[in-house]
Amino acid sequence: MVSDDSHRNFLYIHTMQFRTSYCPERSNLTLTPYRPLAMLGSCFADNIAARMRRCLWDARNPLGTLYNPLSIARALDTVLLSETPEDDFASTLMQADGVWHSWLFDTAFSARDNHSGTVTLMERRHWLDLALSQSQVMFVTFGTAWCYFLSDRPDYLVANCHKQPSAIFERRRLDPGDITDVWHDLIRRLRQRYPGLKLVFTVSPVRHLKDGFAGNSLSKSILRLAVAQLCEDMEECDYFPAFEIVNDDLRDYRFYDTDMVHPSPQAVEYLWDMLCSTYIEPEGIAALTEGGKITAAYAHRPLLPLRSDEDLDMEQARLRKVARRYELFRERYPNVLPPDISR
Repeated sequence: MVSDDSHRNFLYIHTMQFRTSYCPERSNLTLTPYRPLAMLGSCFADNIAARMRRCLWDARNPLGTLYNPLSIARALDTVLLSETPEDDFASTLMQADGVWHSWLFDTAFSARDNHSGTVTLMERRHWLDLALSQSQVMFVTFGTAWCYFLSDRPDYLVANCHKQPSAIFERRRLDPGDITDVWHDLIRRLRQRYPGLKLVFTVSPVRHLKDGFAGNSLSKSILRLAVAQLCEDMEECDYFPAFEIVNDDLRDYRFYDTDMVHPSPQAVEYLWDMLCSTYIEPEGIAALTEGGKITAAYAHRPLLPLRSDEDLDMEQARLRKVARRYELFRERYPNVLPPDISR
């Protein structure tokens, strides 16, 4: 016969929790799928934007991969708010090994001539203006509080070192006030141009271990304090806890990629689910699910080689059915991306 104490101990053992799960709360901000969406900042922004594009949602990081808050702010100012963006961009160019690079952007703006980068800049300016006008929402991901400046020009901020000698740079860590001062002003000017604009800030869960464990921890803390202050001061700002979800909910190396620094595809998928639960209504989630299914249908490959005319006819009939499904979807959501139909 089992005693009451033994029974209670048995229940305790089998009801223990070995994980602190994040429970998403529905935000007052609602994202409308299939309006262009800007995801600015570090490579984490690229990962989430890529996940959105799998659902045929036109989400991009038009400024390229940028890590520190001041570089993101200056690039955004140059691309979107400057009255002379081409001249401002030209002033950031330098040449190395026959390639023109910009101290303000990553290699997406680099070219063999000093004109192609300007063309890229103006194309992205047009898309970003359209995205902010239509969606009225912008995501911004801060990656690190460590910044690089040119040694001979200590006030000249560098967003990307482009593999130049370390001796020409000076490395400094920002304080929360350095970040909030710049972003308070930038947000006010953005709101003058886009009165209904909302900003969602995140702190990247990607670890910058070249700063050391302590340096990375301090850097992320500074970013988190700055974002908290911005959200406190400005009602148009919101915070999505990507950093906390990875470090306090998942908190296991199996949720990191092979470099043990970046979140794994499974972790990105989990963050995507949390983001949808926070900012997207059920109807929007259903639309994104349909977009994902269309993408998967185009990506499908027959299990066996198509050898006979009957095999080819069946595959072509399947593709026509998928194409019709996409056309019906596009009638409802005109701004969806075209599917990747490469075979």
